[in-house]
Amino acid sequence: MIRKKRSISKAAVLGVFALAVWAGAVPAFAATTEPAPVADKKIVAGSGQTGDENGAALSASFREPSGIVVLPDGAAYIADSANHSIRKLAAGLVSDYAGLTVSRDAKGLPEGMWLDGPLNQSMFQQPQGMAADAQGNLYIADTGNHVIRKITTQGTVATLAGDGVQGHQDGTGKAARFYSPGDLAVAADGTIYVADTLNHAIRKITADGKVTTLNSLSERIVQLAPGYVERAGDFRDGKLKEAKFNEPTGIAIDGQGNLYVSDTGNQRIRYIDLKNGTVATVAGAATLTYPQDSLYAEGGQADGAASSAQFQFPKGISVTAEGGLVIADSRNHAIRYLHNGKVTTLASSFDQPVDVAATGQGSIWVTDSSAQTIFQVSLPPQSK
Repeated sequence: MIRKKRSISKAAVLGVFALAVWAGAVPAFAATTEPAPVADKKIVAGSGQTGDENGAALSASFREPSGIVVLPDGAAYIADSANHSIRKLAAGLVSDYAGLTVSRDAKGLPEGMWLDGPLNQSMFQQPQGMAADAQGNLYIADTGNHVIRKITTQGTVATLAGDGVQGHQDGTGKAARFYSPGDLAVAADGTIYVADTLNHAIRKITADGKVTTLNSLSERIVQLAPGYVERAGDFRDGKLKEAKFNEPTGIAIDGQGNLYVSDTGNQRIRYIDLKNGTVATVAGAATLTYPQDSLYAEGGQADGAASSAQFQFPKGISVTAEGGLVIADSRNHAIRYLHNGKVTTLASSFDQPVDVAATGQGSIWVTDSSAQTIFQVSLPPQSK
């Protein structure tokens, strides 16, 4: 059955953010001078126009490209969020891979829905984070539908967890609920870890579909305007079951099987040691105090020692072959790199980079959502 969702969209979330700015709840960030790029970057797909054109990569168009995953054969799969589809970039050509739309809103924009089935009959709503397993199956955080999807190598789209209703509930398969899940990562044993963004939670999905919540949920409430309050994320390091996050939107697995988390609302990078059951801040200060009535921690821009580095809404992250972490620092318009206890800026002057995918060859793929383009950035020699 086709289900058209009535849920909080990205636009609605941004509307809340805009209201928070108007009310003084979100701190204003001082202007900073961006360092000069230290890595080569080039556009590999996207004309810069908004649309859904396929064909030659540099002539193709996107509508808010978000998550990206690159398979060993070099093919890149992109969650084209506002087109509600998954696109494929291979051999210099962009094509539709999964997802179709059958209706448009009053502004003429595509409307997302939820439908499993063959690639060319499936439907998504604002898909964002993407991941792949060793067999080449794709996994999608279908953000607007509040579900986790899988695309098999046989070309079938299936819902792994969630019932399409926003909320927070553990359980198996459709008994579980998510709230705008933003990203996901797949472990070698098939376990899926989800950055459940607006639940401020890290969720775990086992191979049999059982969903559990790993950390403590936030109980913080902020007043965005007189008479208008909003539940917000929080911050706490320490034991995993007691840790708290604030709108985590990026998650990645390192070589030890542990998790990096882009804790976007806290402007920090966190690390989950699954074996020891602990959470630590690995980039950004380890202590935090929120400004009064603020949804988010204060951000900034500073390279250097990881403990004093600053970010402005870091989003997608990816682990490199050498064990470093590439970070899409969205509102600093830059790609940052955490390695050996230091943070550096690899490239800047993007519009709004929201996701990254590092390959074993030293290339970093970047989705620039506002520019409607896909970039490649090369790690400089000293970072390889």
